[in-house]
Amino acid sequence: MRKPAKSETRLLLIFGAAVFLAVNLFAVRAWLNHRSGVLAAISETRSAISTSRSWITAAEALEPARDWMQQHPSPLEKPDTANTVLLNTVRSMAEKSGLKIAEETLLPGEEADGARAAVLQTKITGPFSSVATFLFDVQNPTSWRSVEKMMIRSDNEPPNVVVEMEIRQYFRPADSNSAPPATE
Repeated sequence: MRKPAKSETRLLLIFGAAVFLAVNLFAVRAWLNHRSGVLAAISETRSAISTSRSWITAAEALEPARDWMQQHPSPLEKPDTANTVLLNTVRSMAEKSGLKIAEETLLPGEEADGARAAVLQTKITGPFSSVATFLFDVQNPTSWRSVEKMMIRSDNEPPNVVVEMEIRQYFRPADSNSAPPATE
């Protein structure tokens, strides 16, 4: 085998350097692509962890509410009984507060999360202070009632007001064959 000439050696050296440079550039490009993929995965994981932390925080914040709901379960009633109880309760509370019921309409019951709701639409008239007392009494948390919609306006005889509202009484439906659950 003959010894390569000086120009051939130089050409071989330049070609080798060019191949070495090309391979290194491809390696650097592959490494940068891999790095950006890893950074994107880290960012996505951090976002998932942040979301999970917020769900955990929300669940921990709702724990007292869940405990309260287990200690004070909604009443177990049949839909017709719940409508009657709501109607009679609102009537007695209005009478106790010195208010007059101008109109009352039982609306069809509604489904809620894990419960049902008896719905009463009513129009009550009387002094504003009596209305405030009535609203405070009707929305007692352990009674599982809430005022969903309400409109207050002045009556023709001040200081009286006219209040139109929709009251919901939440309950768990009772089957005719089931007995109420035992309380602790």
